[in-house]
Amino acid sequence: MLKPQLANILFWLSLTIASPAMAFFKVQNTDFQADFSGATAYETKSLLMKFNYKTQALNIGPYTGTWKNRKSSSKFMGFGKTKSSTDITLIHDTYGTWTIFCSGVLKEFTNSYGMTSGRQGAIDYQCVMQSGEQTAVLVVLPFKKPKFSLGPPVENRKVIITLPDGKELQGTSLHTVVGKKRKNPKPIGYKISNGTVAVGGTGFYEKKKAILVAADVVGTADEHFVFMAGLGLEFFRKNDVKSQ
Repeated sequence: MLKPQLANILFWLSLTIASPAMAFFKVQNTDFQADFSGATAYETKSLLMKFNYKTQALNIGPYTGTWKNRKSSSKFMGFGKTKSSTDITLIHDTYGTWTIFCSGVLKEFTNSYGMTSGRQGAIDYQCVMQSGEQTAVLVVLPFKKPKFSLGPPVENRKVIITLPDGKELQGTSLHTVVGKKRKNPKPIGYKISNGTVAVGGTGFYEKKKAILVAADVVGTADEHFVFMAGLGLEFFRKNDVKSQ
């Protein structure tokens, strides 16, 4: 009689212990601060958990091609530096073949006693997208580092996307999930805008990591550039973490 009772107790005990862990790993949607209902979502799960230096196949929606990601980090006497670069060949039946090269160098002091500081350049990351004579450029600007911070500061980042015709789209980093007010130090997504109108973004949408293209942009000249900007920002987020 004791064995069934003991097994039952152990079952409920294990379930109680596991519940907080299950809640911790629950996927939460990014708060895009915009209405993306009807947006086209391109899942980016295939870009995760890949080794550096190896050429990988790219297959996202109607896009195919290849990508190769490289990242290295170093630290000496309290100074840290992370270098990254990504080579992408992007192929689409309508938009043709594009080559994308992204690179960045992040320099910082290690945090000490609440003090944070860093050595900043003009930009932290850049993607150059080319096809024939067409060139588009995405630039990720450094975030403003506070003089004093208890814990990691919120890295509010701005992005500028210059299209081949000279028009500029803007990007802003997102730091909260739906239903929560607490901000995450690192960006958990980006919103891409044309003036005050949201045209796309990256982050968790319907519990899946994705690049979003707003419904009003699909079928227009900006559709492809919004996707490419989102792809560049996905690799920036992928590389903007300290190497182990």
